[in-house]
Order: sequence, then structure tokens, then C-alpha cells
Amino acid sequence: MFPYAAYKVLHIAGVFFLLFSLASYIVLSQNSLEKGKKLASIFHGISLFIVLLGGFGLLARLGITGSDWPAWVWMKLIVWILLGLSLYIIKKIPSISHVMWFVIPILAILSVYLAVYKPLL
Repeated sequence: MFPYAAYKVLHIAGVFFLLFSLASYIVLSQNSLEKGKKLASIFHGISLFIVLLGGFGLLARLGITGSDWPAWVWMKLIVWILLGLSLYIIKKIPSISHVMWFVIPILAILSVYLAVYKPLL
């Protein structure tokens, strides 16, 4: 098992790549450019996995098991699912991509709030 700090770095790096891939895909969608969308999609999937891996590693190091997850963990999982679905939404409804410029950072800020303050224990 890796140390707590290593999981934290992995988790945060995954979040950076996730936000970068979503922003890249939005820009490419708004400009109707096909070149680069596949790469952004691939990075989106890989970064989602890295975020999940780092997050579950952090939970393990904190001693939180699957049978007794606090509410803030469930909320972060919902945010992760929404960020995962956001690429699909941008693909299917390109006209909504300008709204996603605001929705995605709000979801990221919510996730940071949940991680730092751990409300609803």
C-alpha cells in the first residue's frame, strides 16, 4: 500500500487531467473540430480511473471501508459520476457546452469542499 500523500497526489493529478480533458473537449466541440476529440475522450476516461483509484486509496488509508461510508463520500462519488457523464452530455448536446463551462467548475469546487470539510459525518 502506498502512503497517504502518494494517494493524495495521484488523486489531485487525476482531477487536473479530468478538468483539462473536459475543457479541451468543450473547446473542440464549440469549434466543431473533430481532430483531438478522441484524445480528449481517452484522457477523460483515464483520468476518471486515476481519480477513483486515488480516492479509494485515500479512503483505505483513512480506514473508511465500503460498509460504513459517510455521506460526504457518497456525495463525492455522485460528483465523480456527474463529471463522468458530462463528456457524454457535451457529445450528445453540443449546444449546452457553454453551460458546462460553469457546471464543471462548480462540481469540482463542491468536491473540494466535501473533501476538506467532510460535512454530514
